[in-house]
Amino acid sequence: MKKMRLFAGTILVFFLLVTGAGAAGPDTAGPIKIGLMGNMSAPFSLSAKGAATMAVDEINKAGGIQGRPVKLIVEDTKGEIPKCVEIYKKLVMNDRVLAVFIAEKVEMGVAGMEIGAELFPEYPHVFFCTIGSGDDIWHRVRDNYKKYRFGFQTYYAISTNYLKILAPDNIDCFKNQIKAKKVAIVYEDMEWTKPLRKGIPGVSDSLPGIYRAKGLNVVYETTTSLDQKMFNPIFEAIAKSGADLIDCVVGYIDQPAFIKQWSQSSARNIPVFIWGGLAGMPPAWKMTEGKVTGVMVGSSLVRVPITPKTIPFMDNLVKNYKVGPIFGSHTTYDTLYGFKKAIEKAGTTGNIDQLIKQLEQVEEVAVLGSIGWHPQYHYNLPPPKYITPIVQWQNGEMKVIYPLKYKMADYKSPQELRK
Repeated sequence: MKKMRLFAGTILVFFLLVTGAGAAGPDTAGPIKIGLMGNMSAPFSLSAKGAATMAVDEINKAGGIQGRPVKLIVEDTKGEIPKCVEIYKKLVMNDRVLAVFIAEKVEMGVAGMEIGAELFPEYPHVFFCTIGSGDDIWHRVRDNYKKYRFGFQTYYAISTNYLKILAPDNIDCFKNQIKAKKVAIVYEDMEWTKPLRKGIPGVSDSLPGIYRAKGLNVVYETTTSLDQKMFNPIFEAIAKSGADLIDCVVGYIDQPAFIKQWSQSSARNIPVFIWGGLAGMPPAWKMTEGKVTGVMVGSSLVRVPITPKTIPFMDNLVKNYKVGPIFGSHTTYDTLYGFKKAIEKAGTTGNIDQLIKQLEQVEEVAVLGSIGWHPQYHYNLPPPKYITPIVQWQNGEMKVIYPLKYKMADYKSPQELRK
C-alpha cells in the first residue's frame, strides 16, 4: 500500500508540473495588487506614478473593483534594465500582483515582457507598457500570441499607426493649415524612428515616401543623435534647401537647445513641427526663454475637453498629486480604468485567460478619447479613438490648431508671433 501511495503521489506531482495545475494563480480575495515601476527621477515616470495613484484613490473611494480594494505598489527602476528585471520578479513572485505597469521607455517594457513571459506559466498575471512607443511590445504578441498574450501596449504610438494614420493627419495640417509644399525632415536616431525612416516592408512606405505620394516635396533629410548639442549646421542646410516646413521626428533630443538655435538661425522663419517631448509641456516656455513661440508640437497637455475626463484629470493631478500631466500620465490613468472594466466583465481575477479576453474587447471613455486594445496585437486603440492634438505656442500658451474639431486658434507664422 505504501508503494502504491508513493507511486500515486509521484504521478500527481508529475501531472501538476506538466499541466501547470500547480501554478500560483492570482489571488481571488483581499486587495487587487498592481505593481508600477519606472525611473522615478524622470518626469514622465513621476507623472505616471501620480496618475496611477489618483486612479487607485478614485477607484477605492467608489468601492474598489467588485468590492475589493486596489493596492498600488510603486518601485523605482532608476532607469536601469537589470533593476527593472529584478523588480519585475519581486512584484510577480513575492508581492503576487495581478498586473505589472511599466511607465518608462519601450526598452524597459521589452525587458519586463521577457521576464514576464518566463514567469507567466507559474505566476499568471497581466503586463502593461504605459509609456513606451515603437513596435517591440506588440510585435511579440503578434508573432507568438501564446507566449506573450499577457502583454498589452497602452501607448498608441506604434509605427504602423504613425505611418498610416498620423502621417496623413500631418499632411492635412501641413498643406491646409500651414500651406507648406516643401518639407525638411529631422529624425532622432532611436528605434522608434527607424520604421519611419525606412518604411515597413509589406505594410507601408517610409514617411518621406508617404509625404511625396500625397504631394509634399521632401527636400532635405537628416538624422541626429541624442547626444548632439549643436544643431546650427542642420538649420543652415535646411535654410539653403528651400524648405517651407521643418518636420522634426523627435521626442528625446535636447529640445531647448534645438529650439533656441532654430530661433537664431537662418531657418528661424521656417515653421517647425515637433512630434512630441518637452516642447509640448508647459515648462518649455521658460526653458527656451520664450524662443518656443511659433513652434508646433503634438501635445496632450492642453486644456481642451476631448472627453468629459480631460480637464478634471489635468486639474486634479496638478492640485492633489503635485505633478504635471505629461504624456505617459494619461495612458497610465486610462489603463487602470480599462483594466477595472475588464475585471468586472470577466467576473473574476482567478482566470487570467478570461481576463485577457475581456481586455481584448474592452473600450472605456478615457482622458484623450477611448482606451482599449487591439484584440490580436494588444496595442492601444489608435487615432481617432485616442488623440494627441497638434498645438502651437502662441503668446506663452499652447493653442490647439489641429484637429479642427478641437481648434482653439488659427495657425500663425513664427515671424508674425514674434512681433
